[in-house]
Amino acid sequence: MDKIKLTNHIKDIDLKNKMFKVIDKANSCLKHYDVKCTDFLNPYEIKNAIAILNSFNDIKYSVDGGYDDAERKVIFIYPYYMEYEDIEDTLEIVQVEGNFKFKEISHKDYLGAILNLGIVREKIGDIIIHDNYCQVIVANGICDFLTINLNKVSRNKVIVNKISRDDIIPNSPNYKDISFTVSSQRLDCIISGLYNISRQDSLKYINGERVHVNYEKITSPSKEIEDNSLISVRGKGRSIIVNVGDITKKGRIKVQAKLMI
Repeated sequence: MDKIKLTNHIKDIDLKNKMFKVIDKANSCLKHYDVKCTDFLNPYEIKNAIAILNSFNDIKYSVDGGYDDAERKVIFIYPYYMEYEDIEDTLEIVQVEGNFKFKEISHKDYLGAILNLGIVREKIGDIIIHDNYCQVIVANGICDFLTINLNKVSRNKVIVNKISRDDIIPNSPNYKDISFTVSSQRLDCIISGLYNISRQDSLKYINGERVHVNYEKITSPSKEIEDNSLISVRGKGRSIIVNVGDITKKGRIKVQAKLMI
């Protein structure tokens, strides 16, 4: 299948390159009748990949993140005559345990410790945070490496063990309710209100390609934000816009949101 034709509608270069890899794997599956697996993708990337894979005949695919509510997932691509249950090597899960009672350990701490070992982000799925431990979904072949080499997280000693899918305990992130007013539903205004920064600073994040709305990279500050939008600003965190609602007496728009903590 023609990579250029299938991705002609995609303007984001990073997304286009990821979809090129998906197409390469699908073409290889067609040619060699073998099983291929993508890197971990976010929901927006998954949506684009599925649209492309639906253009192929004689292949099947399954999306898997290790558990039902996973955010980051991989796509297994395999010949039409196979079933997903026939694939032996799928995902692995590790549990990282330590004594963190004197310091709260965040998602960033766990991820940083793993990436410092030389593992690329694309091989790591969801990191599920609990008190004194976390559970990490990883690509096949990563588990043994982490078990041997991951010894510390933020200067705290840890023990890493492989666990099964049945051992996964989902855990929703914690959010802080906030409210503010904006002059417009534009993305730059919303970011300024969320993080109490100037419009100029919010533009720096947007122009620096550090902002995603519903997992899609957005570089236009004028994009209007609707209810239930998930906004991610690299370096600031994530938030959910719950409601863009009433108008104040001064003509400003009330916004209710949740900041991830």
